[in-house]
Amino acid sequence: MQLRQAYNLVHITAGGEYKTPLVASQLFDQAEFQAVIKDDFAPAKVEAWIIGPMREYFDGDVKNSINHLKARCPHIHIRMINGISRLRNFPVLLLMRMNRLRLGKNIPVIYHCRGEGAAMWALQLKELFPGDNVVLDVRGFWPAELLYNRGFDDPALAKSRDLEDYIKAHALLKNTIKKVDTVTTVSTALKELLIKEMGAPLQTTVVPCCVSQISADEHRDEIRRNWGIKDDETAIVYSGSTAAYQHLEDLTIPFLKKLAERNTKIRLVFLSSEPEAIKKMLAEAQIAIDKIIVKSLPQNEVAIALTACDAGVLIRKPTLVNRVANPVKIAEYLASGLPVIIEKGIGGVSESLFGQSVLKGIEIAAPGADMDSTAIDVNAWLSEGLGNKRQLARDYVKEVYLWSAAVHVSRKMYSDVLIKH
Repeated sequence: MQLRQAYNLVHITAGGEYKTPLVASQLFDQAEFQAVIKDDFAPAKVEAWIIGPMREYFDGDVKNSINHLKARCPHIHIRMINGISRLRNFPVLLLMRMNRLRLGKNIPVIYHCRGEGAAMWALQLKELFPGDNVVLDVRGFWPAELLYNRGFDDPALAKSRDLEDYIKAHALLKNTIKKVDTVTTVSTALKELLIKEMGAPLQTTVVPCCVSQISADEHRDEIRRNWGIKDDETAIVYSGSTAAYQHLEDLTIPFLKKLAERNTKIRLVFLSSEPEAIKKMLAEAQIAIDKIIVKSLPQNEVAIALTACDAGVLIRKPTLVNRVANPVKIAEYLASGLPVIIEKGIGGVSESLFGQSVLKGIEIAAPGADMDSTAIDVNAWLSEGLGNKRQLARDYVKEVYLWSAAVHVSRKMYSDVLIKH
């Protein structure tokens, strides 16, 4: 870094995303580490602003969510900024201005904005404080994700209203990128897409979806005993939701069934907040539920639970959305010492991880793919032993997927923005 200039940092989110575990780990934990880790380029103050409708200000569940975030991230100021939609969101901009003044007129602020909605508010505030800077954090290719959630694997397949909505979202992202000071995103693939299609700067910064800490194996044996996993058994885990993009019914569960049928020493584990839905899918796949471990755990217990397993699984179709994404699940598996069985072409991961066998690449998403031969290949990989891969996985997390490392990458970006300004 070339510049040491005092600045304050404000992470901004809008649209109710703050209620999700994902944003708790990806925005608020990131902000917490920016506040805690001190070096010559640390921000003077760190805040997180949540922009939402006025009704949330009086909502008891929302207050509980905010209190949980404050307890989770005690070193940052978390502020709710609410407006009335029928009054053009008054008084959001007024409240933002008041909070900005609290940070001091003479010290520039960098607004690190999760998505276009948050960035548009920050850009309005920048008009009042021209010395400030706006960073757009693009955590996924939202125009394509909009269509993906409606069942379209590729924007070229969309028509009528769906196509119109895609074009609007595409234009909004492109226009926002044009206005902000710089861009950060989650993968090299998404960076290249944003540069090519959206005019993002060549120096767009890549910060993957990270985790706060590495989970040690101190409770591994205890959990395995409680779950009934024998010492000579290999536990393969799926952790996540039952959303369609996870491809549980058509890819993950059918493949895991074949894997277990070929190896009686494999135990399948599902960690999900939707256990009954998982059990229903397993029953429909004609998998005997008595041999499957299905658990619903509080979010803060999942990482330790994962250490009881031996490998994680992440199988999605290599669509546009999934090719450029970087699911936090990858970091979560690796941080718990789990090598990952992953569909090739997804996740924005480094090719070096395949060479180290920390990732086992498979290809079963294509029409007509041979799951049987893939199951044979994966079982051969499992037979090589996974113990030596546990430390390799955690070592890689230390370098790439920990917030304590990633905040320094972001600080380099902040420094560059301040230099340009």
